[in-house]
Amino acid sequence: MTGENKESKRNPADEARVQVAVDAAGGDVGASVMVPGVVDALRRDASIDVVLYGARQEIDRELDDLEAGDLPIEIVPCTQRIEMGESPATAIRSKPDSPITRAMRDHREGRVSAVVSAGSTGAMVAGSLMILGRLPAVDRPAITTVIPTLQSRYVLLDVGANVQNTARHLLTFGSMGSLYSKAILEVASPRVGLLNIGEESSKGTELLQEAYVLFKESGRNFVGNVESKQIMFDVADVVVTDGFTGNIVLKLVESFGGLLGDIAREWLAHEKTDGSGGSGALGGLLGRMDYAAYGGALLQGVKGTPIICHGASSPRAITNAVLTAKKLIEFDMPAKLQAELAGTD
Repeated sequence: MTGENKESKRNPADEARVQVAVDAAGGDVGASVMVPGVVDALRRDASIDVVLYGARQEIDRELDDLEAGDLPIEIVPCTQRIEMGESPATAIRSKPDSPITRAMRDHREGRVSAVVSAGSTGAMVAGSLMILGRLPAVDRPAITTVIPTLQSRYVLLDVGANVQNTARHLLTFGSMGSLYSKAILEVASPRVGLLNIGEESSKGTELLQEAYVLFKESGRNFVGNVESKQIMFDVADVVVTDGFTGNIVLKLVESFGGLLGDIAREWLAHEKTDGSGGSGALGGLLGRMDYAAYGGALLQGVKGTPIICHGASSPRAITNAVLTAKKLIEFDMPAKLQAELAGTD
């Protein structure tokens, strides 16, 4: 590993172990959230090694407070940090000692197998494209996330990597989403839907009409167009859209989930004072709508496994992002995606 590192606790002979890079400076509050999340993940799964990138003193302080000296953690000290408002591409070029840039370089060199960050989404996307590069069969990458529904969960993409797409890009996103659904949600044959303003094939823009035809002819498990009013009711396992629309949908769902959470907490507080029942159902609602349960969002279509977390991530969200990273590493998502798109799977 590059840089001055904490003594490694890895066992090189243990090929079952996975190495995950984590940007300890990322997120709204940095190490005080990132490090506890990492520590919890390692205490849950002993087969993961983590490399923390950031300010050594801050990281050491958090590790000492958590009595985590026995865990397989290395530290790569970084003297720079990419701020949220910076130009992503410029920041990657001008800040070679930032956690995102160094972690991406180490990922490219095979020293780590995934990168988790709650920092700048733009910098994660730019770093992935500039340092890792796109898969040969992919023209545009896509950010993939999981959305909870009443009955289950579904994969939504793209949620922000690209604001303009072609019909063939959307078809590729369908492949990405299907593989993610198989790997993380364990759906054997994911149902793929195309987000549109109506169910009929003639609805929507020329782009969506063209995409509908491509999906219909693709041979995949295509369930047709799905409307926004349907996507929270288990109509598809994968919902495909462009990055502009997907980002709006994601933020709307997150805000609505937050509203439901606030309502549930009010009811729970009320029940504590009047002794009424039903707290179990409300507690279940809180858990189902909590984005922290689903970890981060994978940027698919690049030569690696970059996982982008919400800037306001809790330690629980970081824990689940690290655990998700392990699943994706073991699934070998980039290789499977390249093989499927190239027709060699």
